[in-house]
Amino acid sequence: MPSHLTIHLSAADYLIILVYLLVTISLGLHFARKWKGSEDFFLAGRSLTWPIIGLSLFATNISAEHFVGLAAGGNREGLVQGCYEWMACYCLLMLAGVFAPQYLKHKVFTIPEYFEKRFGAKVRMLLTIYFLVMIIFTKSSVALYSGTRVLCDLTGWDFQLILWGIGIFTAIYTMVGGLAAVVYTDALQAIILIGGSIVLTGLGMHQVGGWDGLTERLQHLGKTDLLSMVKGPESNSSFIGFILGNFLVGGMFYWCMDQVNVQRVLGAKNVREARLGAIFAGFLKIIPVFILVLPGVIAAALALDIQGGNGLADYNRTYSVLVQTLLPAGLKGLVLAALLAALMSSISSMYNSASTLVARDLVDRFHPETSQRTQILIGQFALILVMVGGILTTPLIGKYTHLWEYLQEVTAYFSVPFAVVGLCGVFIRRVNRSGAYAAILTGVTMSALLMADSHTQGGLFSILRHPYLNSFLTRSFVCAFASFIALMIVSLLTPQPAETVQTGVFSFSWKRGEGESDRDLRLAGIWMVVLFISVTTLFWIFR
Repeated sequence: MPSHLTIHLSAADYLIILVYLLVTISLGLHFARKWKGSEDFFLAGRSLTWPIIGLSLFATNISAEHFVGLAAGGNREGLVQGCYEWMACYCLLMLAGVFAPQYLKHKVFTIPEYFEKRFGAKVRMLLTIYFLVMIIFTKSSVALYSGTRVLCDLTGWDFQLILWGIGIFTAIYTMVGGLAAVVYTDALQAIILIGGSIVLTGLGMHQVGGWDGLTERLQHLGKTDLLSMVKGPESNSSFIGFILGNFLVGGMFYWCMDQVNVQRVLGAKNVREARLGAIFAGFLKIIPVFILVLPGVIAAALALDIQGGNGLADYNRTYSVLVQTLLPAGLKGLVLAALLAALMSSISSMYNSASTLVARDLVDRFHPETSQRTQILIGQFALILVMVGGILTTPLIGKYTHLWEYLQEVTAYFSVPFAVVGLCGVFIRRVNRSGAYAAILTGVTMSALLMADSHTQGGLFSILRHPYLNSFLTRSFVCAFASFIALMIVSLLTPQPAETVQTGVFSFSWKRGEGESDRDLRLAGIWMVVLFISVTTLFWIFR
């Protein structure tokens, strides 16, 4: 990375970063005195209210790879990269309307624990293993690598020092404060990352002369397509691919069944707070398109130099170059604090989720006599192991040119079978555990083959070389369809599940939940309609 990118921070910049770190660790230490048992540590005593849930869901999702990846995607492909963000709004509507009430009804600690009620212990174990592998080898390692890389590029600080410093610092306040520390620091971090990103976007828009100036510059460069959210089926970022592969499969799993995200919903005070928190998060997810993707489009309009060491364009450098080019002294600290906030909020959620999975789905599952105190200690030890594992795997992540695409592709492919099993378990009573095993085996096999195929010449599945099936999102939907067929065939050929499993565990109904009045339910319904119309209208405006 060229040395001219290194930022010389002022005293004010360092002060902002220091204050942020001190407030963060203070919150963690504060909540260390609050927890008494496993429910307090892992689920914040089931006391969370909707503003905290919404902010935490938002902050947990927005990490350093979003800053790097969405800016890079905006520079290369335009606003279409923001489809991940706006499709999330529809998924969060499903979380609010369907999944959250069910999770809280059964008072589970983890999503695998809930799946066991419908499909048995083996499915629970498979899902637990999947979550832990993804947290260590993709989520935490990608977040740590991308965040550390940007901070290293901007400050000139040592890469390993930043990497281990962030990992250890985040692990400390997560380990001592539990989920309460995670979600309340998330709320603070969400505010900081939004504020810092708005500053960068605002300065960028001023530099290009506002929206009119941006469109004129893009017209001059022949890049007006960068302002379109909707691409044709032949595009690698096709709109139909986002609907099929992201919303219906990958996104639905990520937002409604992923332990890292859903854990703050499991800690809700009641159904009312969980439902409103998910809806609030949906409105917040509208924002990243304008504060994370749009800066990348601005970089393209300004024709900023993102040349890498090999002389070719390195889109992952987009965010670093924007900060260096646009920010005056005194504001760099705020943006770096925003980057740290995004990174630490996601990492802390991953650490907390991993510790919960180990304590509840491994220790408590096989040794239910284990005391709550011992469960917490084992969870804390697991947290340390996950931290170290994530750090040690970052060299593998560094081999990928496009980190954002790597994370999305891996998640899209390998979440497929669990997404199919979970969704069908909600809406189709006839599916059973035998069908679930068949779906998982089929989905994992197909996903591995198709992912390998997409990175080789020639290809094992020539039919999927059709231009309309270019996108990994579309291909992941093919995997989902294969999983669904396997699920249904095997389920129909084997005995149906017990009536108590069909009706008492996974069931969809629009009814009042715990802590909800009829007025609360109507209000939630109204806000869900408003969110749906808002996002759909935005897609139409930027089509």
